[in-house]
Amino acid sequence: MAGQTIMSAITVPTADPARRSLPARIARFARRNPTMLLGGAILLFFVSVAIFAPLLSGDPMLKAPTRRLLPPSAQFWFGTDHLGQDVFARTVHGARVSLIVGLSVATISILIGLLIGLMAGYYRWVDAVVMRLMDGLMAIPAILLAIALVALNQGSIGVVVAAIAIPELPRVVRLVRSIVLSVRELPFVEAAVSCGARTPRILLLHLMPSTIAPLIVQATYICASAILVEASLSFLGAGVPPEIPSWGNMIASSRLYLARAPWTIFCPAIALALVVLAVNLLGDGLRDKLDPRLSRRM
Repeated sequence: MAGQTIMSAITVPTADPARRSLPARIARFARRNPTMLLGGAILLFFVSVAIFAPLLSGDPMLKAPTRRLLPPSAQFWFGTDHLGQDVFARTVHGARVSLIVGLSVATISILIGLLIGLMAGYYRWVDAVVMRLMDGLMAIPAILLAIALVALNQGSIGVVVAAIAIPELPRVVRLVRSIVLSVRELPFVEAAVSCGARTPRILLLHLMPSTIAPLIVQATYICASAILVEASLSFLGAGVPPEIPSWGNMIASSRLYLARAPWTIFCPAIALALVVLAVNLLGDGLRDKLDPRLSRRM
């Protein structure tokens, strides 16, 4: 009886996680992070499509009135629009515009918002001025501000990026400021100040690392929001020029032919929905990974 008790108390040592095979580690990561894996896979697919668009499709600008409003077929996978343009080629090249705008807006707003938020959270006199400006920007609807900026300038991708990035700044600044306000009172920051560390060193080495994880998650949501705003601006005629293939332009130009040729709208609309869904799924997965306290099952 004593021998059975001793044997039952002996446990078989588990395998070292570092010695697991690569497929086992990938499977374990997929089980623990299904949202991140699904969103990343869809987004990687569209990024690959955007990069290799010239190799995957023909000329998106080519017009052929003799083949207008043709249904999907082996020759034209997504059919043609009212100008005889290949919907598949325009959808593939439209991914470039949406991804460039989304990534550019996220990068610009995060970098500028991080700098302003660090200064506002650390210096009280800067906080009093900056946050009033941010409150004023947040009081203006983002889509209206973007339309006004685009209307004052010639339509281009650069102008659209700037018009969307400006309304996103207050969200980033407020996020960084809140983190800095909570971190700057911690003992390690006070110890650095008491040791005579200079302000740039405190900001870069002691305060900024605490903002990286929340900013990564925030960047995914900004990217998804920017893609939707760009499509809305293009649909309203205030985005990129009509000759540039974008999903918003495609939906706007084909809305009158919805009953006769629904593929001209459904194809770019489905692509737009999948990209936004992928970015949001990736953001949810990153949030659960970077902050286990907020983790939740899919």
